[in-house]
Amino acid sequence: MFTRFFPPLCLVALLAGCGVKPVTVIDENGFARLAQRMPKELQARRLLTDDGSWLMAFSPLGRGEYGETLFRRLSPSFMFGDSGHVYLGETFAATLLQTSRVRHRSNGFSISHPTQEIDLDMVAILDWNDDGEDEWLVSCLVEPKKGGLTRTYYVLVPPPRDAGERLGGTVAAVYECFGLACNLYVRDSRGVTRTAADPLAPPTEVQDLTPGLQTVTTPPDKKTAESEDGLGEHDL
Repeated sequence: MFTRFFPPLCLVALLAGCGVKPVTVIDENGFARLAQRMPKELQARRLLTDDGSWLMAFSPLGRGEYGETLFRRLSPSFMFGDSGHVYLGETFAATLLQTSRVRHRSNGFSISHPTQEIDLDMVAILDWNDDGEDEWLVSCLVEPKKGGLTRTYYVLVPPPRDAGERLGGTVAAVYECFGLACNLYVRDSRGVTRTAADPLAPPTEVQDLTPGLQTVTTPPDKKTAESEDGLGEHDL
């Protein structure tokens, strides 16, 4: 079970050499799900302790409402490498067809297109690439209505600098499932740009797998899987 540190426990953990970075969690269930799917990656980025805990930041940003901002201003171009995605537009709002249906939430939204369902949530605010700057971490689940491969994109979005700025996302990880067979791919996201990055290039690497689920793709060669920051392929 995943827990959150509170200030007295934080102090003990830091004094013990934990060194984890604080996280402003917006969607606690969503962040716990992320921690279950990719614990090694989060631990390598000092966002999760060895026992699966995280350091909860106490910030007024955690009480914001992000759903409308993401719907109106976030570009969906991080999904354009997905062959099943055919709903193009500068923002998610611009992808709507006459037959599309939207459900708004305080920190996310759902879109029902004719051939796919999209469910997007603001998960957390954190310093993913250890550059001293916080990013918004957004999850975007894409499900085809006729079955097949589902993808959850974990996307890093630089916070807007003004009320009119369009938002671009850089894919940090993709969690793919075909039935019960799932794979997680993590890209080297040391650079987070304000314009949407090419979503699945360069090739990503298998990092963590959900216990009990089988892989559906072949992991990259171990020689090419090694990265400069030590975040390479892991055998589970």
